[in-house]
Amino acid sequence: MRRSLLLLCLTSLTASGQDLSVIRSSGPQTPEEQQARMKVPEGFTIRLFASEPMINKPINMAFDAKGRLWVSSSHEYPFAAPRERWSDPEGTSVKDSQDGIFILEDTNGDGLADKKTVFAGGLNIPTGVLPYKNGCIAWSIPNIWYFEDTDGDDVCDKRTILFGPLGWEKDVHGNCSSFRLAPDGWVYGTHGFSNNSFFQVRPENLQGAKPGDPGTELKVNSGNVYRFRPDGSRIELFTGGQVNPFGLCFDKHGNLYSADCHSAPIYQLIPGAVYPSFGKPDDGLGFGPVMIHHTHSGTGICGITYLDDGVWGPEWADRMFIGNVVTSRVNTDSISFTGSMPHAKEEADFITSDDLWFRPVDLQIGPDGALYVADFYNKIIGHYEVPLTQPGRDRERGRIWRVVKNGVTSRPPAVRDPVAAMRFAARSGTLDQAGREAIAARMDSADPFEKRAAIESLIRPISVDWLPRLIKALAEAPENDPALRHQIRIVIREHLKLPGAFASISNLNLSGPAIEDLTAIARAVTSPDAAEFLFSRLEAHHADPAGDAASLTRIASLIPATKLGHWVRRTYADNASAQADLLLAIVEGVRQRGDLPDASLTGWGSALATQLLTLLPADSVPPWTNTAYPEAAASQSPWTVQKRPQEGGGEISVISSLSAPGEEPEGRTGVLRSRPFAAPAKFSFVLCGHNGPTEKPAQGLNYVRLVDVASNTEIVRAEPPRQDAAKRLTWDLSAHAGKQVILEIADGATGGAYAWLGAGGFEPPLITVESYDTARQTTARLTQLATLLKYAAPVELRDRLAIYLPPA
Repeated sequence: MRRSLLLLCLTSLTASGQDLSVIRSSGPQTPEEQQARMKVPEGFTIRLFASEPMINKPINMAFDAKGRLWVSSSHEYPFAAPRERWSDPEGTSVKDSQDGIFILEDTNGDGLADKKTVFAGGLNIPTGVLPYKNGCIAWSIPNIWYFEDTDGDDVCDKRTILFGPLGWEKDVHGNCSSFRLAPDGWVYGTHGFSNNSFFQVRPENLQGAKPGDPGTELKVNSGNVYRFRPDGSRIELFTGGQVNPFGLCFDKHGNLYSADCHSAPIYQLIPGAVYPSFGKPDDGLGFGPVMIHHTHSGTGICGITYLDDGVWGPEWADRMFIGNVVTSRVNTDSISFTGSMPHAKEEADFITSDDLWFRPVDLQIGPDGALYVADFYNKIIGHYEVPLTQPGRDRERGRIWRVVKNGVTSRPPAVRDPVAAMRFAARSGTLDQAGREAIAARMDSADPFEKRAAIESLIRPISVDWLPRLIKALAEAPENDPALRHQIRIVIREHLKLPGAFASISNLNLSGPAIEDLTAIARAVTSPDAAEFLFSRLEAHHADPAGDAASLTRIASLIPATKLGHWVRRTYADNASAQADLLLAIVEGVRQRGDLPDASLTGWGSALATQLLTLLPADSVPPWTNTAYPEAAASQSPWTVQKRPQEGGGEISVISSLSAPGEEPEGRTGVLRSRPFAAPAKFSFVLCGHNGPTEKPAQGLNYVRLVDVASNTEIVRAEPPRQDAAKRLTWDLSAHAGKQVILEIADGATGGAYAWLGAGGFEPPLITVESYDTARQTTARLTQLATLLKYAAPVELRDRLAIYLPPA
């Protein structure tokens, strides 16, 4: 079963039993009927602001300085208008398209939109609308445009491409969106799932720069957050990663937050950081820290907004609202901080609806202090789970809701925050001497927000002279403020890219945690100086095979590998497994620089493979064997070893099917069988995991059982406890003591979630997790060596390694 990938991926039921199937079973309601089925907290009222036929399918919203609501809407979705309907190769307009950007106004003050102006029509799935100067900046396939009104009639009469053409062909719900103009004068935006885009500053916008100069080009794939000058003169990556971000907002300190799916619902975006996405690595520093550890029971999260002090009173300060199109709710989190690190606590949902066509895709706080909700009202929201041609997809109905706090009629004017002012001033351009002095003073601030903003201001490296201050700041940064620590590490990395940086730190006499931190950061720097520094650190004080492997990959990608191999063989002379891991790390680095492993590396690999083969004698029964799950589709082995929490506290190692990284970590199947052993009178083990969604009856596809070898019959079976924490079970085997038995751990569940199990802690230890782990690791090493040596090993060795080669 294919795991769903994206923003609009659906589960089946909520814990309360609501029908959340991918195609809602109910029919459409009128706006009045829908409103009667919506609930908001006491002290609030939900009111209709606009609906069909005034609008059909709202996607993004934004208010202008006059208090008017700009809305992008698409009738074409889920199909982009084909090129034969485009007016020109640039897609300036589309024949017969109802897609557009509209201006909605409440002219009589009754809270209901009564005037609609078609600002720009004939568009192609427009998103990311941002009122700007005499018009707006928005995405319409295949470009980011400035739609301009040159004569003051609120109708666009000039369309200018800022960036494009950009990617849209793979996924029209993973386009550019969420445009936000910040006080630094840059527009921040999101790039969605799957598409590939190459941003280039257009020749007429270069302003003296040359093509290829910093800030003139940006290549992105799938989820990313970027920023650009509204005149199209510069483009930069702000953060890397995420799966399909859709929604951005700032807090009062100038921190930027995004809504994402399948990684975490909310991120606070640290400039220069990388966040999890499907199968992509981090930047060498690890992923940016996570502020939320719950999912709101859905993976389609969008339309994020942050409520600061004063809007609805102190009791609603530091609240985050996000649209959840999966569960038809607007979720709420309260935000607290440890130092500068935010933490989201799940609160009661702000809007719930018994009409499950409610699809809140965008949220905005209006100038009247009300929360506006764009409702992409639809029977179907999944882009991948249901065929795009399914006739149940609604293309006519859409609503905008207005949630009013009783007694609130306006939004208080924004209060200037000194931390935000410093942050945006630094982002807006090059720091002058006065700015540098101010930052130096604030780096030692007792206010964690001010300290972090000051350090962030140095992300454009100035001079290696700042490195001692930055290294000291990292040493002093508390462990419970990972946001501050991650920002410092990013800024140090950028300064280590400067000429002479590593020479300058050689005079600092660093030791202990400081030099360990610096070594870890240096692995993220791609320069020969970084490689030489890392190698000198290895020679002086190597860590362990895992830590050394990370350094060796980076070093081998930058300098010749010969001396690296000599060092590994000398340092790990009696450990063939460690040598194999480090050889493979070196080979990966060699490949990263575009070379092939030379004869010294393949010869070394042949010797190691010969040694490792002796650890798995062909004539012995392996401790564990993976076989196919009965009647299941072909699958890679799901099994790995993980630490899991135990009931009562602590952690324990288990053999788990929450498998290796990839796009389907819970979608693989298999039956892991132990070698035979004599059944004891009692047998105890821990079990954790799931058997399908917790709100549904157990599927019975995941289990652990004991099998009598002689009769091949089941003696006893246990199913996972439907929890992440490992629970200890004990079987009374007195009636079977002494029989030869086999333990089977079976995973036949193929869902995207709640489809794994784990077992371990076997007592008596007649079988062990460690025996599986050792065999698994040795087999994995031989598989990689077999691939490396497929054409380079001696014939006899190639024949012995053939069984370890992956399927063609």
